[in-house]
Amino acid sequence: MPRKSFYDLNFRVSPGGARKDAHYIRGDLAEIKADLAAELTEGVNLYLLCWYGAELTLDVHQHGARLESIDLHPYLTISVEGYPDVTFTGPGEPVGWDFEEDEETDEGSLSDQLFVGDLEDRTTVTVHWDRIDVPPLRGDVVGPGDLVTLDGRRPHEEDAIPYGFTDLES
Repeated sequence: MPRKSFYDLNFRVSPGGARKDAHYIRGDLAEIKADLAAELTEGVNLYLLCWYGAELTLDVHQHGARLESIDLHPYLTISVEGYPDVTFTGPGEPVGWDFEEDEETDEGSLSDQLFVGDLEDRTTVTVHWDRIDVPPLRGDVVGPGDLVTLDGRRPHEEDAIPYGFTDLES
């Protein structure tokens, strides 16, 4: 059985005070863009990116093998009304606001407000997809109902994950 090609959008926080290992397995870049847009509407996810140093990658698997991993941090801009824009040079490397020296206000610090979702209606996140060179998938592409593995094992083993969303920390 031939291995299929797919994209894996991975939003990960190493175990510690917070945990997340979300994977979106898709065969179409438009679906990945929609999945990421949905993730970035939640204030707690912005908190994880800004303060907690979450990893955010788009892995490209051709014929079942990961051939490229794209760090998406440098392509994000978080705009919160009343604050400078936040961009990133990499995971845990926000630029534009010092989250470690985040000052308390009457409403709480910026990171606190992101965490509890108080700023979601005043926040815009831009993903600069036009600057990202995402290779097209080749060969047989994964679709609904398909299972994949992320470490090269056979797709029928019990650690295979389905097309769509899976949080491996759940």
